[in-house]
Amino acid sequence: METFNDVAMKQPIEQLYEEYHKNRNIHLTFDQFTYICNLFPAMVVCMSDGKLDKEEWEGVLKITDSLAEAYSLEDESVPAEEISRIFRTELRYLLDNMDKWSKKFLNTLKDYVKDSKSDKEFIVETMYLFANVADGISQDEQEAIDELSERLALEF
Repeated sequence: METFNDVAMKQPIEQLYEEYHKNRNIHLTFDQFTYICNLFPAMVVCMSDGKLDKEEWEGVLKITDSLAEAYSLEDESVPAEEISRIFRTELRYLLDNMDKWSKKFLNTLKDYVKDSKSDKEFIVETMYLFANVADGISQDEQEAIDELSERLALEF
């Protein structure tokens, strides 16, 4: 049984991973989970107009396939298709449950990326990539990007 001191010693991202894992009972490594966290702001941008466009979902599918390929090269015991399916399932779940997870993910992510220029760049790039996939960047999407960039202190 974990004591208060055990929990207090964990980084917020580790605590979020454990909470998420308990809620979802998923087979994501911690590293894979951090990628989902870094993609989360792009998901928020996708939903800024209240709906997920077909083109936006196709963008999600492409990035999950790319991530899955990279992970399967690191660990050949799990096929890329399986990893991709897990990523897609979790991103779809997060899109459907933004209200439940948004504050937790964004608060944790701000702390997690504060000293990582590469993570900040990745988040900004994916927000713009996803926003631009369907007929350019809408006013709602740009406002969401600006708000998330400020909230997460993404200037680098």
